[in-house]
Amino acid sequence: MTAAEERRTGVPEGAEVPPSVRRVVDGARSAPLGVLVASGIVPSAEAMAELVPRLVAAERTAVYRDPELRVLMAANYRAFRNRRSLLLLHLARQVAPEELPWVRAVSGHARGDATTRGSAAAAARTLAETAVEHFPGTLLPNPLVRELGALLDASGLDAPLTEELAADIFMGRFSGKFLASAGIAAELLGGGSLYERYYGIDYAELGALAARRAGPFPGGDGRGRGTGRREARRQEADALAEFARLCRTRAGRPGGHDSVAGNGMVIEQAQILTTHNLATLVRRVGIAPEPGWAEAARRCFGTVCQLTERARRAPYPLRGLKDAAYAWRQMVFHLSLCGEAERDRVLEWLPARAARRAPVASRLAPALLGLRHVAEGGLFDAEGTARAGRARRLTGWTVSEHWLRPDPWK
Repeated sequence: MTAAEERRTGVPEGAEVPPSVRRVVDGARSAPLGVLVASGIVPSAEAMAELVPRLVAAERTAVYRDPELRVLMAANYRAFRNRRSLLLLHLARQVAPEELPWVRAVSGHARGDATTRGSAAAAARTLAETAVEHFPGTLLPNPLVRELGALLDASGLDAPLTEELAADIFMGRFSGKFLASAGIAAELLGGGSLYERYYGIDYAELGALAARRAGPFPGGDGRGRGTGRREARRQEADALAEFARLCRTRAGRPGGHDSVAGNGMVIEQAQILTTHNLATLVRRVGIAPEPGWAEAARRCFGTVCQLTERARRAPYPLRGLKDAAYAWRQMVFHLSLCGEAERDRVLEWLPARAARRAPVASRLAPALLGLRHVAEGGLFDAEGTARAGRARRLTGWTVSEHWLRPDPWK
């Protein structure tokens, strides 16, 4: 309490505010999103995603010059984002805000320019950097991906983002943005990066496949218009089918209907090939988290250790182990953007961090040895192992027992 507060309330100067009161007051705090996240008031990427539509609404409706119309359209956007989302089959999607008839009716009053596009791009960059900086070991949740996509659409940037697909209704197909995103990952990580070698990816081949989808085509403009439209559609369908086959082959799953876990393995391979939006955000949006990529990798590994420890005590640990593998993948991505000396320092630090909890260090030892093996120039075999099986590639989904989960835990 301050002297002024003592005069108003009678509470002695210097008295500490009780933690229970502080929590309530902090929860009602109004501040920029980055401040709320950094202070821990917004504790997760999922909680962050709940606050974002209000910010995105302001950016999306800045194209309306009439102030009253801008307020109305911002309220419409926020209300629309409160609807219940649905998981749809056969790559179908729900109606987008701009497709609503009353939004179309006023579309002629929208006047976007370089200023509004630049503002939307800056907002997307800030939002993505905040998420990657503070929650580096967490996949961007679908609601946040959706809002980032809305900002990027308004910015005019060619930056396709992909959602996390539901394994229980996966139909074995991927939309075009998955292959486009994989092509961007090839631009960033091709040429022998740690990420490319760790996951056994041929980014030169994948980049060529993405280029096949993009055209150009005789008689068309490369986007499926003009006399080459039919050829464009056929070639895009062929390229997407080849991408799906590649994901199934890498997952070791045959075609046709599969189990939920089998579907999850295929989806995970698509996430690996695309980096699940990280490459797009770096390459096209230009994010660069303030603490640097090495610190992001360290924070990712902290998440890996926490999730592995939590799974050790959980009655149904496989979900935690899957999330640990996702955090591990993002760590490998961050390490791939580090300089060699900086990356080596992180690799030296990882075993010491794991050793804080002996059971966690024991379970992660094959993964740590595998990462070290690849960093030193080695490769995994077709089974994802090396050094006589002592080193392993860490992935999440499996149709059998996960090697990270011994039974019983010790």
